Amino acid sequence: MVDGTFDGLMSALLLFHIVLASTTGCTEYDYGELTVRDVFLVPTVETSSDILVVIDDSASMVEEQERMASNFTAFTEVVAGAYADFQLGVVTTDVEVEDAGVFRGGVLTPDTEDLESAFLEAVLVGTGGSRYEQGYAAAELALVGGLNPGFLRTDARLHVIFMSDEDDQSSGRVPAYLDTMRTAAEKGGLSVHAIVGDEPAGCASGIGAASPGTRYLTAAVQTGGYTDSICADDYSEILQRVGLDVAGMQDTYALNQVPEPGTIRVWVDGVEIDEREVDGWGHHPGDNVIIFTGFAVPRAGMEVVAEYELLLGVEVGDSG
Repeated sequence: MVDGTFDGLMSALLLFHIVLASTTGCTEYDYGELTVRDVFLVPTVETSSDILVVIDDSASMVEEQERMASNFTAFTEVVAGAYADFQLGVVTTDVEVEDAGVFRGGVLTPDTEDLESAFLEAVLVGTGGSRYEQGYAAAELALVGGLNPGFLRTDARLHVIFMSDEDDQSSGRVPAYLDTMRTAAEKGGLSVHAIVGDEPAGCASGIGAASPGTRYLTAAVQTGGYTDSICADDYSEILQRVGLDVAGMQDTYALNQVPEPGTIRVWVDGVEIDEREVDGWGHHPGDNVIIFTGFAVPRAGMEVVAEYELLLGVEVGDSG
């Protein structure tokens, strides 16, 4: 080293200003204060989504249907005020009835009058359905059976949400049903989400139990979809995440360096946001990401700034 003194090192570092740019933002390092400032610009993304919800209507599903209906606000709160061009239809897992595959209540959109009430009515499908739950077969009928004309759009992403306390009992193989759904989605792409029993042994709660939804979970994994336990206290997290996708929004921002605990401050469009579980943000050290919740999730075109003190001796990607 040319200058072996500490002052010489600090002077050299102060002159060495590094900016790392990416599609999501940039990072500035001020070595004089050992402070890192990550800056992200939320892109403006116009998205279209077609959402198919397939709900188990067998005898054991009363509480789960009610929970799904009451948690729908997690979806509407995210898409409210954002560009969210979506269509939504609901069918049951019973394919033995005359109207199998036909949307309950028709197609719901952002323009549907009292959307939450309409969704509630659609998902409270009752418990008189067949005990042989055939979610994949029902989805196939709804998407390619010609029963819901105008629902699928060429450029729209297809989201299929399965909700059942039993695994799928359709006669076909999962890869074949996935191929059918991908073909129906065309170039918009496919995401399968599952609110089902946990692997490997299912789950239980104070209101009931569920078998593992292995066939549904397989499709979710293969399409990068979201999953949640049907035994969970609520389904707001998975509905919020689907809503974020539909609105073309992002709630998670990866920090470029490891922060000193307790030093992070976050601003959205110049307004400082509190660290809290509801309508705020939290830092997840394992992934080194900031995750926004509720109304705090930044909208398109906003600037997100995270400022923190650098944890000395640790960098992202450090092999340790």
